Amino acid sequence: MRVFVLLMGVMLLNGCIVAPTPEGRMVRMVDNQSEYNCKFVTTVTGSGSAGWTTAHDAEGAMNEIMNKAAKAGANAVRVVNIDSNIDTTVVVGEALNCQFDY
Repeated sequence: MRVFVLLMGVMLLNGCIVAPTPEGRMVRMVDNQSEYNCKFVTTVTGSGSAGWTTAHDAEGAMNEIMNKAAKAGANAVRVVNIDSNIDTTVVVGEALNCQFDY
């Protein structure tokens, strides 16, 4: 019983933040599509809740849209909207294929 209570406590303290995948880490954030000759792929949405703070929730939501963009074959994301309240943060973005000068 003690082990169960301890495990539940650890899970509650850690929160539920979506981690970036290796592919999601490769997705870049852009603020101006035309600067990189970007082509729209799809709309991506991410949400975060149960983090310690709104910042944790936002981090999880951002990781989620970058992971989804990578899964859709995009190499960039432009954030369109962020809606945050005391419980949840929701991020909406455009997954894009851009021509970057590496």
